Amino acid sequence: MHQKKTRFIFGLVTVIFLMLFLSGCKSAELQAIENSASVLQITTGREVNKWTHDKGVTLGKPVDAKILIVYEPINNHTRKEVYEEIVAILEKNNWMGSEPNTGRDYFVATLQQGSFEISTEVVIGEIKNIATIRMTIR
Repeated sequence: MHQKKTRFIFGLVTVIFLMLFLSGCKSAELQAIENSASVLQITTGREVNKWTHDKGVTLGKPVDAKILIVYEPINNHTRKEVYEEIVAILEKNNWMGSEPNTGRDYFVATLQQGSFEISTEVVIGEIKNIATIRMTIR
């Protein structure tokens, strides 16, 4: 009886350790995106939500590494000013962008980060008072 309990505890500890170890492992793609997103230290808004998704397979389909960050304006700033500051930071950090879409504030850019090409989209929320950036490696 004592030997079974010892094996069970050892097995449980091993499984917990592996889960913690593997959950802390990020792909090179997600690390590249996080490094690229770290330049977004804006003064016109604050980060209110951030989602990351590592590359992998979900329901048998490949999933891209990506980050989605949502900012809302602070003080008397507008979501347009938050958007413009994000775009300015990206351009200053060598992101190669398209011209903003006329009629809607929408900016698309790419950055070569090592062997990866990261694509990003910056948009202003149409309903909510937010600006959103999404970075993806396909």
